[in-house]
Amino acid sequence: MKTELAYYEIFPKIVRAGVKTEITIRPLGRHAEFKSDTEYLVMFLPMCETRESLDVDYDSIVVKPSNGSLKFEYAFPGEQAHIIRVFKMPIKDRDRERPVGNFMVYSLYPDLYELRPYKGDFHLHSFHSDGREAPEIVAANYRKNGFDFIAVTDHHLWYPSEEAIRAYQGIPIDLKLFNGEEVHPYKNHVHMVNFGGRFSINELFEKDPDRYYREVREIMEQIEVPEGVNAYQYASCVWCFERIREAGGLGIFCHPHWIANVYHIAEKFIDYLFETKPFDAFELLGGHEVHSNNMQTAYYNEARAKGLEIPIVGASDSHGTVNGNWSNWMYTIVFSKDLELESIIHAVKSLNSVAVEHYPGEAFRIYGPFRLVKYADFLLNEYFPLHDELCFEEGRLMKDYICGHSNAVELLRLMQGRTGRLLEKCFKG
Repeated sequence: MKTELAYYEIFPKIVRAGVKTEITIRPLGRHAEFKSDTEYLVMFLPMCETRESLDVDYDSIVVKPSNGSLKFEYAFPGEQAHIIRVFKMPIKDRDRERPVGNFMVYSLYPDLYELRPYKGDFHLHSFHSDGREAPEIVAANYRKNGFDFIAVTDHHLWYPSEEAIRAYQGIPIDLKLFNGEEVHPYKNHVHMVNFGGRFSINELFEKDPDRYYREVREIMEQIEVPEGVNAYQYASCVWCFERIREAGGLGIFCHPHWIANVYHIAEKFIDYLFETKPFDAFELLGGHEVHSNNMQTAYYNEARAKGLEIPIVGASDSHGTVNGNWSNWMYTIVFSKDLELESIIHAVKSLNSVAVEHYPGEAFRIYGPFRLVKYADFLLNEYFPLHDELCFEEGRLMKDYICGHSNAVELLRLMQGRTGRLLEKCFKG
């Protein structure tokens, strides 16, 4: 966490572009206090509008503390991050003077300002398939890692996600838990995720394989695939994605460049899926293999250069949440109206999501539309560190509740709503 985040709070952090807004910088402790008899120079540096080497200075104002805080109004131009650089006056040499702090604000145009950022994982496993922990413990550990929503998506199995949901039914938590499963249709090795679906797709073809094969054959009769593309495999994918949508879920095409001896999906098949797009979203990042994720991001970038609009998610595909896991290495930030399932699905389909990879000891990397990448970069530095502290406390109490600690529910009730209030404070002050 940046020193400025630990020593001060600045609100709102996210403002309407071009609209005069009152900003408050409040010290968090005596060591960071503003002196009441001192004036401070406040400079505004828009990150995307450099004035370096130009004969024009950055905007600035002089402010005196009010009730221990710095308060001022400014209209932040454009959609971008802004450095608010604060100096204690008098200043002898501004270029050499050490500032009190470099504080950050982000200005947004109205469409994006109305949405809220949420961190989620669309693809992960429990001990019901090849994960390590029970679904309810997986959920608690994901909350400790700062997630706002997840779906347990075990291989072939929908009911583990329902177990996670029921484990916390009536318990005051802010983590949103959704149904899900990884779908493995007969004679088709393409992996798909049913995120949020009200019923299991795996159970449909397992309980009535004759109907599955019949309906896939009917799709085959209606299509004409290019040479090198397996018609049955493609028709099976179409069938699965259609069933996922019927269930009210988001159909995700998963990790095509995962290496299982060779790349998991033939390149011609990937090309045709991208061209026809029977899926709802592409798992741009999935699993812990750097090489595979690199191939998928390169493929996605080339597809976008060809003019294709591809909704994306990042997903850990984690198989454990304790020691040696990758449950917080890849994830999605969605920009959504709220945390309801329909809103999240709409956000992803509307291209309002980015995929993030953050390997241990490395800087994070963000993929998606440039406008959203800029914004997400700000959020990962300025908002999510504060958000994640609150999530950790809730996640620990979630596990305490599952493990039978008698006071966990009451403590969760006292904490409920804190992440939501922080988020609104970032926007409204």
